[in-house]
Amino acid sequence: MEQLWLGIDAGTTAIKAGIYRPDGTCVSTGACPSPVITPQPGQSQQDMAQVWDGVCTAIRAALEGVDASRIASIGIAAQGDGLWALDEAGTPVGPAILWNDTRAAPVLEGLSAAQQSVINRTCNTSLWPGTSGTIFRWLMEAAPEQVARVRYVMHCAGWVGYCLTGEMAVDHSDATIPFLDLNSRTYSTDAMAALGVGQIEQALLPVRSAETRLGGISADAAALTGLIADTPVSVGTLDLSAMIVGMGMDQPGDTMMILGTTAVINILTDRIAPSDAPVGATVLHANGQVMTRVLAPTTGAAAFDWFCALHPQTLGGETPAEIAAKLNALAEAVPPGSNGVTFLPYLNGERAPFVEPEASGAFFGLKATSTKADMGRAVMEGAAFSLRHCYLAERGHLPRTPIRLTGGGAKNALWCQIIADVMQTPIQVSAASDHGLWGAACLGAAATGKGKACALAQRAEETVTYDPDPETAQPYDHAFIRYAALSEACQTLWAQQKGKDLT
Repeated sequence: MEQLWLGIDAGTTAIKAGIYRPDGTCVSTGACPSPVITPQPGQSQQDMAQVWDGVCTAIRAALEGVDASRIASIGIAAQGDGLWALDEAGTPVGPAILWNDTRAAPVLEGLSAAQQSVINRTCNTSLWPGTSGTIFRWLMEAAPEQVARVRYVMHCAGWVGYCLTGEMAVDHSDATIPFLDLNSRTYSTDAMAALGVGQIEQALLPVRSAETRLGGISADAAALTGLIADTPVSVGTLDLSAMIVGMGMDQPGDTMMILGTTAVINILTDRIAPSDAPVGATVLHANGQVMTRVLAPTTGAAAFDWFCALHPQTLGGETPAEIAAKLNALAEAVPPGSNGVTFLPYLNGERAPFVEPEASGAFFGLKATSTKADMGRAVMEGAAFSLRHCYLAERGHLPRTPIRLTGGGAKNALWCQIIADVMQTPIQVSAASDHGLWGAACLGAAATGKGKACALAQRAEETVTYDPDPETAQPYDHAFIRYAALSEACQTLWAQQKGKDLT
């Protein structure tokens, strides 16, 4: 009887489970929404018990019609950062505060340049409010009684792994930000002291490779999910890292982009030049060897969804594909540069290539002759420009080799072509959209001795390549110069609004 591999991907808004054959063929899937609670503007949190219930629901759905005894291994991927804290008894001390929560912004603003330098040079990341350390520091002042109960600090993947097995660990990728020293691969007490959270050290979990076994399915978890008790479970990893594994990427120079709710550029490297103000973030690969430079603008396809939602009569639809087709029909008739209209896609603040929680989106260049089509294309170009902005900030030049693209936005052919034209490099899109689930399944298999996860992840996939149109290079160069200048001017404006002076 052929063995099967189970992957779990606990995202911010949806939880998925997928069952695979070793050749990468998906046998079945299950999914469950994962509600985000926003008590006040800038706050983003989830009920941890509800997340676990969602995991159980997704697994049970995936197991329908599948003999659970065939599941040989389980791997976990999940949203990263945020603060998922438990007390001594392993009970949540409160709701999970998520990666996109901004209530800890004053903590960052209160750090001196010297304090920021210590932290930034440790993990080579420009912190944003939604990291575990900044949230913990905020809680120390806002809810000291809650902090006093904290015994374990983890991430979503760690929480799911604990619920499945009763064991606790964190993989290299989740552990990186903000306290893991990239040179020693150990937690930095200096970084903790710089952030003023020295007491968090005793709550951090031991760091282990995501290719190792966390434990086996507990009896309680077996009863709730339908899985067989003692089925091996690997140490959970960051969803981004699982996606990279699912694409079989583990070599320095490998590059991929994600156009999901947020946009992300990921560049694998084996060398990091420490910086007082690094661009974006750095996380270790799931294998704990190479590093991934992560440049993640906060808004990606969310800008597309936002714009279409403003026009329900003309851009509404029953499915994302129907909605995209309506906007594409307008935008494809507009020339590169959107007839002078520029959109800054900072609808939820920004974290790359600069960190500014108070950043806001804006249209520029609107005239009496501007149309909805101009604005719609400008939204699509704005997301592409943000990717180019990040890449240039990191590398100093445009890509010289093709880049793989995935995420929901990669299903939009017009948008893919715009990105290829803006980046001036071929964009390769796979028909598969389950790389995170598949990567998690491969990590689970690796933890049982089947081999290295990235090698296991190699599978046949149909791909489409979007080659850049040379005729668009000059107009997009000009349009990007305009975009970058407007972005810089707005950064000065936001700083002045907060009483700062960047000059």
